[in-house]
Amino acid sequence: MTMKELQYFVTLVHTKSFTKASEQLFVTQPTISKALKSLESAYAQALIYRNGRELTLTDAGEIVFQYAQSILFQQKELEVRLSDLQQLKQGKITLGIPPMVGHLYTHLIQEFSLQYPNIEVSIVENGSRKLEGAVLEGKIDISITMLTKPDSRFNSWPIGNYPILAVLPNTQQWSDRKELDIVELKELPFYLYNPEFIISEVITEMCLEHGFSPKIGVRSSQWDFLAAMVKSGMGVSFMPEPICRRLNNQDYCFVPIKQNIRWELAAIWSKEHYVSKASEAMLNVIRNTNKLGTNSPNVSA
Repeated sequence: MTMKELQYFVTLVHTKSFTKASEQLFVTQPTISKALKSLESAYAQALIYRNGRELTLTDAGEIVFQYAQSILFQQKELEVRLSDLQQLKQGKITLGIPPMVGHLYTHLIQEFSLQYPNIEVSIVENGSRKLEGAVLEGKIDISITMLTKPDSRFNSWPIGNYPILAVLPNTQQWSDRKELDIVELKELPFYLYNPEFIISEVITEMCLEHGFSPKIGVRSSQWDFLAAMVKSGMGVSFMPEPICRRLNNQDYCFVPIKQNIRWELAAIWSKEHYVSKASEAMLNVIRNTNKLGTNSPNVSA
């Protein structure tokens, strides 16, 4: 058993495809098959059950998969801790940012790069739910996410709080409205973000609480595409106020919602994982640049 074999096996399980795993790992499919056979030979048990193109873990495979993930994570932490002996002369940090958040916090990355020019910052863009999962898996060091309620798995630091507005076509029907009850919109198509975006969860739950299920017209990960759908049709989207400021108010009506839905943003990091010196440095930049929190975060937690 080698670390490389374990990595190939874990990637194969995650992708559920020899083809996708080989593309992700930049190796040939026979190389992955050889690694799998080596592990099965070492443990004298089948780890993967093949049913046509579908791959399923055997009971033994499930056990090996869980331990393999743990071993690979510990190896990564070992490398990070050894790298920290170099203090902040070099290093890497991976920061998760939802697509519609990036333009708000480029100043954080710029400030960090000025203070620590030798630390490489990698940005991963995705919906908040996927980013949270990546933080828990140790794939992302820190992520910006939309908070809905406290989560005991994370440390967090508040960095922004904005209203979410209904985005509607600029027609006489909406142009004079100062506020809308979400129930008034129930007959319209809803143009929402993909399910991995927390803002979509919040909107959908709000509708259900008020007795209706939203009619989903379109889902997308791109706010500008959703805005274009509103402009060309008769539907409604919901966007944080900073995003609305980037749209032409001659094309849209931005109406506050009576239910006062908020876009509360925070930087989060796992309570279970080791926090590298580079991550501590980034958290300190976030803390010093955004003074919304009442207490200093425990960056070494």
